[in-house]
Parts: sequence; C-alpha cells; structure tokens
Amino acid sequence: MIKNLQDFLAGLLFLAIGIGFGWAATHHSLGSASDMGPGYFPLLMGLLLALLGALILFKALTFEALGGGRVSHWGLGPLVRLLGGLLWLAFCTGPSQWPWVGAALQGFPTFGLVIGLAGLLLAVVAGGGARAMGWSLLLTVSIGALWVGLLGLNVPLWPGPGVG
Repeated sequence: MIKNLQDFLAGLLFLAIGIGFGWAATHHSLGSASDMGPGYFPLLMGLLLALLGALILFKALTFEALGGGRVSHWGLGPLVRLLGGLLWLAFCTGPSQWPWVGAALQGFPTFGLVIGLAGLLLAVVAGGGARAMGWSLLLTVSIGALWVGLLGLNVPLWPGPGVG
C-alpha cells in the first residue's frame, strides 16, 4: 500500500533514471578502479541513483505522510519542454555522440552545439518569465562550458555534415 504518493513517484523516477544510466554506461568500456574507462563513473552514478530511488520507494511504502503525499500539480508543461529541449540538444550534436543510435543515423547532418543550446534555451523559456530565462541561460552556458571547455569533447559547434 502506497502511503506517500509524491515519494513513491520520485523513487520510481530515480530508479528508472539510475537503471537507464547504468545500462547506457555498459556500452562503454568500464576499466578498473585504478584505470577508469569512460563508462565507469556513469555506471557508479547510475547505481547510486537507483539505490537512492529504492530507498525513497521503501520510505514511501512504509511511512505515512500528512495528506497521503498527494500530488496537487503535475507541471507536465515545463517537464515536456525541458525534455524536448534536451532531446533537441542531443539531436543537434550529431548521432556519433550517441553510440546506441550512431550506426542508424551515420552521415546525418548535424546542426551543432550552438543551435542545440539555443533550441534548449527557447524550449525551456517558452512558458516562463525573466526568472526562467536566467536559469535557462545558466543551464545552456553550463552545458556548453562543460562539453567543450572542461571535458574537451569533440562536439561540432556549427552546422555541418555528419560527424564520423
């Protein structure tokens, strides 16, 4: 019997995302603790997120919340806009960045990181005000800086032919 619906749904979400990241990390070489491969850290983070989700699920099934932890507002609009913007960003950076679809879309033209981040920014800001614009701008600049500056990933910045 579910005693706290909010925690139950949050636990399911964390569990699903953790399992998804763990599964996606197995497509890369893991290496060892002393010589980590590209899939080692995402696998550990996915497992930790799945463990967190399982703990939250346990709490939701055992401890009563005030009002039953009902969900008063789902906020599907912002969620769909954010997920759509992130999918647009993934599409724009090219299929070679995503090994599980790279073979099917090889040679597909890429729009580049700049257009992908602009689309993400527009998707997230579509329903918000100035505060949403600020957070969205911070999100897009952070993603761009992380991908290109800190990680040094080979991501096409501008539109061009397919990478790979």
